Amino acid sequence: MTPKRTATVAGVLLMLCAASAWIGPAGAQGVTTERPKTVVKLGVSGRPDQAFLELALERGYFEEQGITVVTVPALSGNEFVAPLATNQIQVASGSPNAGLFNALNRKIDIRIVGDFAHLGDANDGLVSIMVRSDRFDSGAITHPRDLKGKTISLGSGRGQYSYMMVNTILEMNKIAWSDVTAQHLAFADSIAGLSNKVLDASFMIEPLITAAINRKIARILIKGGEVESGAHLSVLVYSAEFAKQTDLATRFMVAYLRGVRDYHDAFFLKKDQDAAIEILTKRLSIKDPHIWRTAMPQHIDLNGRVNVADIKRQAAIYKRLGDVSGPVPDIDKYIDMRFAEGAVKLIGRR
Repeated sequence: MTPKRTATVAGVLLMLCAASAWIGPAGAQGVTTERPKTVVKLGVSGRPDQAFLELALERGYFEEQGITVVTVPALSGNEFVAPLATNQIQVASGSPNAGLFNALNRKIDIRIVGDFAHLGDANDGLVSIMVRSDRFDSGAITHPRDLKGKTISLGSGRGQYSYMMVNTILEMNKIAWSDVTAQHLAFADSIAGLSNKVLDASFMIEPLITAAINRKIARILIKGGEVESGAHLSVLVYSAEFAKQTDLATRFMVAYLRGVRDYHDAFFLKKDQDAAIEILTKRLSIKDPHIWRTAMPQHIDLNGRVNVADIKRQAAIYKRLGDVSGPVPDIDKYIDMRFAEGAVKLIGRR
């Protein structure tokens, strides 16, 4: 697919832009300086979890930093590994999944530079296992142990967080994989599968969870936070070449974190929420403002910090499940917090 120059959410594409300014921690306008135009390519999935990127792009935060973002779409973060390795794209989001860990074992130098999404406490249903409303209401599936003998969609399948979380739930309830029928459907297709009664249950993400509840298609069986509170769902990654451009990579992070904080303020603090929702309904696939208002918001660290211990935990689990070839990679080697730390010095800590 030919990359399209756009001012939309997602990631990390080279952006071209001139005169830029940043907002200081006290909210005062910083000194505007002329910078050479820079193009950065950003890999994006187009899913609602890139909402904060859309806010940053729409509000011109990257352009203020002398960056013009060109988005490169893909269906999953695994498709960005090779382009990142060759610097064909400079930035992307990606799950800390088996594909990423196998790439690191192959010495592909991808830098994990910030948080993109993580689970909060036990009440966080940003990702959840949902069951068909008729199966729940009839009492057929009201507890995870009832998944035995049922058909369940796991999203992209093995080596992904959806597979790992479902595996944890099955193990907790002494259910073998041979006791369920696993399907691998995109999240939108899973809603159709639940509606058409092809599926009994599915791993789902917000705001599609809220959409399914509002349409009375499915109910939440168990929230992700109940299973693995604090777990990383996605991280921001830089190519090794982009990481060498310290000033540019830090300016990208400044714009990125401003978008993160706008999202947090709109959906956790309810500050200027209508303005944010107007942008998101225009730029993303969820067009119903009510869904944005009522969906479980996404946790992202306001200072870009990464939970390194959890990434190591997930790598070890994928190794145990047989999805990582070779040893568990040396995660510390690929964590690079310089850009988040540099950005926080400019925009203040939250």
